[in-house]
Amino acid sequence: MKRVREVDNQNSYEMLEDLIERFRASSESLEQSYAHLQERVKTLSAELEKEREERIRLERLAAMGEMAMELAHEIRNPLASIELYASMMDGRDAQQIVRSVRLLNHTVTNTLQFGKPIHPVKEPLSAERLLKGIISFIEPIAGQKKIRLEIDCEADCVMVVDGELMHRMLLNLVLNAMRVTPTHGCVRIRAAVDNSDVLMFVEDNGSGIQEDIVARVFDPMFSTHREGCGLGLSVVKRIVESHDGTIDVSTSPEGTSFRIRLKNALDNMEVTSEPATCRR
Repeated sequence: MKRVREVDNQNSYEMLEDLIERFRASSESLEQSYAHLQERVKTLSAELEKEREERIRLERLAAMGEMAMELAHEIRNPLASIELYASMMDGRDAQQIVRSVRLLNHTVTNTLQFGKPIHPVKEPLSAERLLKGIISFIEPIAGQKKIRLEIDCEADCVMVVDGELMHRMLLNLVLNAMRVTPTHGCVRIRAAVDNSDVLMFVEDNGSGIQEDIVARVFDPMFSTHREGCGLGLSVVKRIVESHDGTIDVSTSPEGTSFRIRLKNALDNMEVTSEPATCRR
């Protein structure tokens, strides 16, 4: 009888130890689950806060965009008047006023273009004439900054594009390149036929773009320059894509290159259109 009691006690102890171990395991599991839930709640709370901030940012951008569009329309008329009167004057100062007004008008046009769909009116255009038009427009500014401008273009490089949009696109890229090009540096524009496409390059020998922001350079309202509004490269991308083209960027500490590929190149075709100029 005593032996039986000892066995029963032993079994009771083992059962109690087993229950205690199970309770301990359950407690640890519950603690881990609770900790995991806490981390999950923190993550979800952070995501919700981020989404809220992003929504507020987008609402502010939308409001700023509407205000910018209204201002752009109001600014355009006085600019046209200033350019008209300056063009009637003689001398280098008058010419500088005209160039400055045209650059301001270019910025205004970027703002207006950003808020509108782009519908190109395409016609054959000589790439050489387009590039020379860009150089003649920007050369005085490059001279002030002591930046050398170079063109490398195949004589028979012809494309079917909207000339004014192409001028605006390249002007944005060249102005962007000049911002990062050091004194006595060089900005180079190239164009060539590649099978049935036209390739154009805008290259500078600045310090390059940081790797962590390369993917964002075409984002609207994103700019690394204090004087930039973040619309130029976004407009560039929209113009290129409106022509069913592509644009990409390669960069290094020795400089940055933007490559544009456009379809519908025309070889050895006579072109009678005048060089593209800014639409005013």
